[in-house]
Amino acid sequence: MRHPTLALAAAALLASGCGPDAAPGGRTSPAKLSGMGDSISQGFDAICCGELPDLGFGQGTEAVASIYWRYRSLGALPQGKEFVSRSGAEMVNDVLEQAQAICRMGAKPDRIVLLLGGNDVCNRASAGSLYPVSTFRAALRGALAALGDPACGLAPGSWVHVLSMPRVDLLRAAGLAKGGGRCEAIWSVANVCRVVTAQPDAAVLAQIGAVVDAYNDGIAAEVADADDANGGLLGVHFTTDWRGPRATHPDSSVGTYAFGPSDLSDVDCFHPSVAGQRRLACLAWETWELGTGDVAGCLR
Repeated sequence: MRHPTLALAAAALLASGCGPDAAPGGRTSPAKLSGMGDSISQGFDAICCGELPDLGFGQGTEAVASIYWRYRSLGALPQGKEFVSRSGAEMVNDVLEQAQAICRMGAKPDRIVLLLGGNDVCNRASAGSLYPVSTFRAALRGALAALGDPACGLAPGSWVHVLSMPRVDLLRAAGLAKGGGRCEAIWSVANVCRVVTAQPDAAVLAQIGAVVDAYNDGIAAEVADADDANGGLLGVHFTTDWRGPRATHPDSSVGTYAFGPSDLSDVDCFHPSVAGQRRLACLAWETWELGTGDVAGCLR
């Protein structure tokens, strides 16, 4: 959690209109939060089986110190939240549809958090069949263009934060560390991300990790282009948490965080647990508008 004095300072910034979210037209505080994502955003298997949105890092409650809960604690988001995330969603096949769903909302959000990509890897049969980086980037580019299009109706000053995707090879490593062969048995029976969980070859796992890093580099490039094209803080603003790969920027973003055993679900040993969702919420918050950018506190 943020230090109380930082939270008070952030609240003062929101109230004064001097904060980073100050926008044309007099809006000085975020009004509504939306989220685009997959089962992670839906809190899947965080405690028990299936979707548990109240335990999702973006839309959840105080239990996970979610983005929504943090904004509400500062008196923001009077219009609440409306997420379009869906378990099983991919970046390549689903991100544009989710963006269009946001554009169809009657009351448009002015804060949007996006986390997609895990299923783009987990749904593939092998490392050799992963989507080309160009395909992954093109899908995100189309969705960001849709959100930035005036026809979508997002107000000037709206802010879209695109999170990097987790390294699924590191999720596998955390599951193995969870112990006793139990996770391996669960992965086999439940068919959990078999492209990595059934993969004993270290070289292939490293190849998959390198592709995920390339996807995240692509996210950063597309976000920068979208921000330039849509006016930055004066228009629809696009940012990301990605600062570079784990080799040079360890534990600096969702995409470089090495989940520990306690961060993973006891149900499937792969989705984030409540503890893991809390870490994701903290990483997202600290790299967004009111964060310090220093995510070290999220990892304690």
